[in-house]
Amino acid sequence: MPSRRRRIRVLVADDSPTALNSICGYLEMEGGFEILGTASDGVNVVQQAGLLHPDLVLVDLRMPRLGGIEVAQELRRLPDKPSVIIFSELGGTGLREECLRRGADGFVQKSHMPEQLLREVQRLFPGNSKQA
Repeated sequence: MPSRRRRIRVLVADDSPTALNSICGYLEMEGGFEILGTASDGVNVVQQAGLLHPDLVLVDLRMPRLGGIEVAQELRRLPDKPSVIIFSELGGTGLREECLRRGADGFVQKSHMPEQLLREVQRLFPGNSKQA
């Protein structure tokens, strides 16, 4: 029976080319994602999101010009607000709660990727999970 899952349209942002390539590679390998674009600074993330209308934005906490929290706050103003998952090398419940309180929909510690990322995506897009 053919799957009715729709690919999740994603914009990925990190100022580290290595991390950016790693995340995009994981999403491509996992399947179910369409990478609309990438960005290496927060202002560019907001601009691209306004043009590309992603379902999901994955953004590093520490970015040039605008950090991940500021990006999440800016994206909340868009008419078709994408879900935002912030990721960081830093961790802890306090940081996760701060990101969620200030506009993010999820948080992933880089050292726990890709498992945490997949769990957050499944939580935000339950109809698109492989188990669906």
